[in-house]
Amino acid sequence: MEKHAMTRREALVAMGTGIAAAGMAGNANAAGAAAGVGAGAGNAAALEGAVEALRRALEEGDGKVLSAVLHDHLTYSHSDGRVWSKDVLMGNVAGKKRYLSIVTSEQTVDVQGDVGIVRHTYDVVNNDDKKSTSHIKVLLCWTLADRSWKLLARSGTNAPA
Repeated sequence: MEKHAMTRREALVAMGTGIAAAGMAGNANAAGAAAGVGAGAGNAAALEGAVEALRRALEEGDGKVLSAVLHDHLTYSHSDGRVWSKDVLMGNVAGKKRYLSIVTSEQTVDVQGDVGIVRHTYDVVNNDDKKSTSHIKVLLCWTLADRSWKLLARSGTNAPA
């Protein structure tokens, strides 16, 4: 896997969300099997499965899966500066075909106890009049609660073309 130097912003977001995730892990409610995570959920493979479940749910507008993999205290930051809560994300994505495709690449996964940090590149085709595209670097902070990975924070940054 190719590694890139982390920007100051990415480092600060990772540090802050990691600390928050560690502190909140004991208080999180889980949706168990809906996130596709089993008993050995503390490993990178299980987290990768949750990341893929999230990608598919965003692409398909699957509210049931989104509800299962998103933490109730989610902070979802877009590359244009918008910040959504779980409720706002659900209202904008669940039951809708907002994205025609989402492709991830250059993914790295780091699991430290009940905290998982995932970085990857998103190439998105939006379902708008122009079929606009986005090429962004994404940082995801996950927390493990009741053997289920939950997305606690997401930050997107425009990537060079």
